[in-house]
This record gives sequence, C-alpha cells and structure tokens, in this order.
Amino acid sequence: MTTRLPKTKQMDDAAPMDLRSLLDSLHSRRDFLKVMALGLGYTALAPALHGCGSDGDSGSGVINNPPPLQPSLPAASVEYTVLKRTSFGVHRDALSAIQSMGIDAYLENQLDYLAIDDGDLEATIQTLFPATMQTPAQLIGGFPANASDVARQMIAAAQYRQIFSQRQLYEVMVEFWSNHFNIHLVNGLGPTLKPEDDRLVIRAHALGNFRDLLGASAHSPSMLFYLDNFFNLASAPNENYARELMELHTLGVNGGYTEGDVKEVARCFTGWSIRFPGDPSGDYGTFVYVPTAHDNDAKSVLGNTIAAGGGENDGEQVLDILASHPSTARFIATKLCRRFISDTPDTSTIDAVASAFTTSNGDIKTTLRALFAASAFRDTADLKFCRPAEYLTGAIRALAPDTAYPTDDGLLFFYAQSTLGQLPFYWPTPDGYPDTQGYWANTGGLLNRWRLSFLSYAPFVQVIDVFQIDYANLLSGADTIAAIVDTLADSILMRPLSSEDRAVLVNWLVTESGSGENDVLAPGIAEQAAPGVAAVLISSAYFQLR
Repeated sequence: MTTRLPKTKQMDDAAPMDLRSLLDSLHSRRDFLKVMALGLGYTALAPALHGCGSDGDSGSGVINNPPPLQPSLPAASVEYTVLKRTSFGVHRDALSAIQSMGIDAYLENQLDYLAIDDGDLEATIQTLFPATMQTPAQLIGGFPANASDVARQMIAAAQYRQIFSQRQLYEVMVEFWSNHFNIHLVNGLGPTLKPEDDRLVIRAHALGNFRDLLGASAHSPSMLFYLDNFFNLASAPNENYARELMELHTLGVNGGYTEGDVKEVARCFTGWSIRFPGDPSGDYGTFVYVPTAHDNDAKSVLGNTIAAGGGENDGEQVLDILASHPSTARFIATKLCRRFISDTPDTSTIDAVASAFTTSNGDIKTTLRALFAASAFRDTADLKFCRPAEYLTGAIRALAPDTAYPTDDGLLFFYAQSTLGQLPFYWPTPDGYPDTQGYWANTGGLLNRWRLSFLSYAPFVQVIDVFQIDYANLLSGADTIAAIVDTLADSILMRPLSSEDRAVLVNWLVTESGSGENDVLAPGIAEQAAPGVAAVLISSAYFQLR
C-alpha cells in the first residue's frame, strides 16, 4: 500500500517545504528519534526508549522493573487534567463545558449519565452494529459462521462509543468494569454470549451498585461459560470461577482467602449453569440453576458458615460476603485510583475511596465522588501513560472533533488498535488488560504509536485520514511557522508547550522550509506543514500522558 499523507489540498511536490521527503526520512527509527529526542516531553518516557536504534521490535510487551514516570511538562489546567482522566480524550467542546460549568458540576453531570442525551448515538449503534443488540438465542442460529462478524461489531461498537459518546465518564467505567470482569470475546460460544453480557451486566451496572454488578456477572452465561462454572458439579467441582471470583473480582490475590476457601466457594456455586443449544426450553444462553448438580452439604467461606440445604442461595451468600468484605473495598479502591490517578496511588487516597465504597454499600457513584474529591486526583497530573484505546480515540477527538464515522466502518481503526495491542474484549486471560506504564511504554509500543502518527506503517496507513481531518480549521488562518506551531499546539494538545519544546518544532520547520519563523508563508504551505506538526504533537509525551 502506498503511503499517503492526510491533506485538505493537493500537495505540491515542488513546494519549498517538501514534507513528503521529511516524512520519508522519519520512517527510519534513528532519524525519527533525532526529532523526538530533542524534547517534546520525552524525559518522562526516556527509559522506555533504550535500544530504539535497532529494528525489529514487536508491539507491546513488558519491561522488567520499569522506572516510574517523572513528568516535567508545563502544568496543564486542572480542567484539562480532570477531563483527560475521565474521558477517552480531550474534546475541545468538553473542555469548554468543564471550564464553563466548573469541575464539580461537570463531574456530577457525567455521573448522572442517563440525563445526557445519547439517543442518536445509540440509534446509530443499532443500525451499524445490530448483532450487539441480539440475544444468545438469536445469535446461535448463525453460529459459527457469524462469529467473526459478531466480534467485529462488538469491538466497533465499543470504539464508536468511546470516540463519540457524550457520556464519557460512563464509557470509561464501562471499559473499567469490562476489564475487571474480563471475558475473552472469541472463546468457544463466546461470540453468542458476550453481547448480552455487555448490555445486561457491564453497561447496565457500570455506575450502579457493585453488589448488583457482581451478582449480574455471577449469573451471566458468558462468565459462567468462560470460567467453566457451567460444569461445576457436586460430583466433580470446578474451581475456576471460584478462584477468579475472589482473586480478580473481589478480594484480590492478597485478600485473605485460602485454598480451602476456593474449594468451599466452588462447592457453593455447583449447579449454577447455562442452557445450551438444544435445551428443551429453547432458551439458549440463559442462566439455569440445576438442583441435582448442587452440593447441599454445609460449607465454610472466610470463616462464615453456609448452612446445609441452602441450594442456589449458597452462591448468593458468598456474593454478599465478598461484596461487603474489607479486602474487596480496598482492592476496588486501589484499581480505581490506579485507573484515574497513577500506577502507584497514595495510601490516604485509597483509604478514602475504600471507606466510601464500604459506607455506601458499594455504590459506585459515591465511591467515585470520594476519588474525585481527593487532592491526588486534581492536584497531580501526567502520572499515567495512556493505553492504546485512550491514545487512538484521543487522537480522533483532538484532530477531528467534528468528524463522522468513517465510510470503511472503522476497519482501519480496528487494525490500528489491534496492532497497538488493546482491542476491546480481546485480552485472552481473566485478569484483563494491564493498567500500568511498564506494559505499554516500551520500545515497540512507542514506535508503533509514532508510525501510526506519521501514517508510515501498515496497517496504519490512512487510519487517521479516513476521519477526514480539517487541517484548515485546526490552523485557524495561521500563516507563519510560529503561528502554525502555536495554533496547532493549542488546537490539538490544548495545554501549554514548554519554550524549549516549542523551539524544537519551530526550528524543525524553519530548517525544512528555508523560511524564517515569522515569515508569511505562501498559500497552501501551512496546510502542507500541518500533518507533520500534528503527528509530532500526538506522538509527544504531552499527548500520551494523563
């Protein structure tokens, strides 16, 4: 595939600023780093760049003992930081809204997500991605031939909402809980079961009550199939769901449970199963409790006696015990603080969030209010490295804020996110996508983002272009090198550049164009320069930290 630069006007090969040659030169890893290493905030990420002079790196991977971020960027506004942490990328309209409303009012508005009209978006979802609205009984009729199409629609619908929804905090929490209760989409019957799990478990409870969410997940045919509880029998207990229920969904690996507790919890959930194809009821993909498969003897879970003869209620008692356990409050609080603040959140903030979780009996909105009130949430910044989902959606929300969905039905966006390593619903193990810098801010991961930014690496070619970026609008009439840099930094980053990093960009363009910093450029040159400047900006640490 031929590399094509995004543009609003035909580029002139003879123009003084030959950006095609410039970008060709930046295809080399070493040459690109010559530009990036000059500044642009990469002091914070420099440890991840070790070894970038060699070719052949793969995508995302783990760095051994990654150093913590040490951001040294000029401070963004508090409103920007809050918005960056509670959305899939700063959209200029949202930034105006939070500045006008005030932070507290904006966050309350986002928490009251049902009052935000997203009806047109949801109607579009139903039109573009109808499989996401179907029941298991409807989807099984076309299975397995429809599996890849269902998976594509599920992923595309999640991406679409993350880019375009006005309910940004809600979508952040949908992703958070999808990751917390992770289910790999392409797993046996998974494509027929996961769409309903997404609707009735995750999306229905993302800003509701944790016990309700936990209970919905425990009854979810998608979860029961994924973690093998559908054949958890009194005669042959299966411990998979019981183990992940405590280790990943509630208490955490160091939450105080024992191997004995795992066995006892597994016994409590014997008989919790699903209806399979061919079930006489015809209700494929629904929850069913099978009394004859249940262990009705007494059990003991975390020091609590589960009396004999409880039947299905044994499992409900376990869910009550786990949802109200102090270890669960702390585990959930820590994960929330890690998502919204830093990889290593401070103890006092975790304590406050855990206390709110406990006193509110797991009310998710109350828990988030405690987090949002913490000084660590508002008074710190740039402590998190954006994962691929945030990076890609953020690029679209910044570069093409008024775009429509691309005519390729998001196929190139799908490939880009796949290569960066974070497709929705595609993490294969129950622990969910990592949420720390060490997994994502490595050589291969950073270089793939830079290649994407410069549209120089298949399958990234034209992925941004399909969203039809209006560079003339982003430039707002800028016609000097200094004005191009200042205007695009304001339009795309929406936060201040340091004088040193501004000089890097200005000097780069001066060198390439042969024009002075404040010389008025010939018509069309500013639009030719804009894609290259935009690429550097979204590749910078300014854009990739929150």
